[in-house]
Amino acid sequence: MSGHVPFGVASARPAPPRDFDGIFKALLDAHPRDALQLLCGATLRDGDVITAEPTEQSRQRNRQCDKVVTIRHDDGTPTDVYQIEIQLKRTEDFQERMVSYWASLAIRYRRSTHRIHQVVLWPEGDGYPGRFERDQERLDYHAVNIPDDFDPDTLLASTTPALALFTRKPPHDLVERVTDRIAATEKHEDKLLQTELGMLVGGSLATQLVEALRRRGMNNILEQTETGREIARKNREEGREEGREEGHVDLMRAALQAAYGDITDLDDLARRLADRDHSGNIARIVAGATLDDLRA
Repeated sequence: MSGHVPFGVASARPAPPRDFDGIFKALLDAHPRDALQLLCGATLRDGDVITAEPTEQSRQRNRQCDKVVTIRHDDGTPTDVYQIEIQLKRTEDFQERMVSYWASLAIRYRRSTHRIHQVVLWPEGDGYPGRFERDQERLDYHAVNIPDDFDPDTLLASTTPALALFTRKPPHDLVERVTDRIAATEKHEDKLLQTELGMLVGGSLATQLVEALRRRGMNNILEQTETGREIARKNREEGREEGREEGHVDLMRAALQAAYGDITDLDDLARRLADRDHSGNIARIVAGATLDDLRA
């Protein structure tokens, strides 16, 4: 059986979980300047140096930030520290976690030489408004509701055109326009990243995007997405399983035919015996079990 599996063969099967964190982090890594300016509202100048900072907190791995980026300026002004979170749903402890993140950043980066900016990206919208108050404390951070805060034309003209699919009211031709931009992208890695990003939207728009890319002959890109790889893996596994099952049936059929000749229900009986207890029923045939016993 060929290892090449056309994208869409297993489309009826459940899709793998959507990796928002991984794909948005890949987007920030691939286009840091554009992503910081477009998504985080950062102001960048020529000569600025962008560096991805380590985010792991050794004692609380479940409390680590999604992404921390520093922007160092060559004019002596304080370094800007951007903590970027990708959050799908509101959780009861989310804003307290933002306070915890701010405190850990404040300890790591000195007040006189750094400015801390916290940005939360809500890919599906409906996020917290960006302010947390409790007792005498208040924390303000930048909340970006992607479906509401961006015009589709702005996103289509950027290095992240697939984000336009997340808009709350997509234009009727949006999928085709996104497909045009993906097809026109020069780098293979960017084509793949934008395809992965577009498929995160899920639902009918993701299905339309897949079909539009297939019409453009971009199955090679689709097959390399997480969804495509999962489909191919399941197809390969099911192919191997089907091969094993068919081999068991063939062996059972041969054993029955050798012991009892060309019986009328040979194929049906061979399949039933192979499905129920292949090894045990082979042993029963060898031991001389009657057809009535086997059929029972």
